[in-house]
Amino acid sequence: MKYTKILLVYLMVGFSLVAWTMNNWLMIWYLMEVCFVLFMGLCASGKGYSISEMMMMYYLVQVSVSLLMFVFILFYMFNLGYLHSFILILGLMVKMGMFPFHFWFILVCGKLDWMVFFILSTLMKLIPLILVYYLFSISSFFFVTLGSMIFGSLMGLNNGIIQKMISYSSMINVCWLIYSMSVSLMMFFLYYFSYSIMLWWLINLLSDHNIFYISQFKMNSVSFNEKIVIFGYGLSISGFPPFLGFLIKWLVINYLWYLGLKFMLSLMVMISVLAVYFYLQMFFFVMLLFSGWMKWYIYSFYNFGVFSFFFMTSYIILFIFY
Repeated sequence: MKYTKILLVYLMVGFSLVAWTMNNWLMIWYLMEVCFVLFMGLCASGKGYSISEMMMMYYLVQVSVSLLMFVFILFYMFNLGYLHSFILILGLMVKMGMFPFHFWFILVCGKLDWMVFFILSTLMKLIPLILVYYLFSISSFFFVTLGSMIFGSLMGLNNGIIQKMISYSSMINVCWLIYSMSVSLMMFFLYYFSYSIMLWWLINLLSDHNIFYISQFKMNSVSFNEKIVIFGYGLSISGFPPFLGFLIKWLVINYLWYLGLKFMLSLMVMISVLAVYFYLQMFFFVMLLFSGWMKWYIYSFYNFGVFSFFFMTSYIILFIFY
């Protein structure tokens, strides 16, 4: 079973990279569906009723959207109809789990093992992103990305399921990925691979201890050093300075600032600050409430709010005074 999973992952990586070398819409769509079938094979390795229920829901959503996209790709290739680009953008939003078509993505998360979750959050979005690249224009994607960032930042608050918290955070990072493509493909791949590496580091630690809920830190024997590392990886993914996630976002900010997109960048940075709060909140529960030797129960939520305020203020100050 283990070697079958490794083979499926290698095939998905290969097909995803091959898709980025093509400019034929039908072939890219075909490779996207091949990766979908391979991913269903990965999901089938799980056990239990919840896995079967999740696979059925995921299959129905993806197949319905894929058939719709296939029809409108033909319209797009032969210049038939007027709304083909709009429908394709909506289909890609569903494929990537963006607002307001995120429902399947959030419901699926929390029922996957960590490796499958990592594939869904990174590799399964690589082929849809190339189609976004062909359709991309800042005016058409502004409200799409703004809605995803606002919703992801608000819904991730007070979430005890770590996979769902990371999923809402990934909705924000997908928006940054889309705008990094407007700079250059090199910038996009730098952001994508950096994000994938940071997410893999975090998921690898959580998988080693079989942790899916924040409350499990109370019952699990996670050392103090590992808690600090997990917290650091979370801050890096959210883009908190001076971690790697902040550096790659800073590169995107620099290029987009010179393009004159100051209002849009200001909104993106302000909304991204809330993603930092996800992991500050997790740090509060793990290090203060669920720690076996740090009996800091005297800390109130007011103290935590002050603590978070100083962290997020430093994030904003770096942006304003640059």
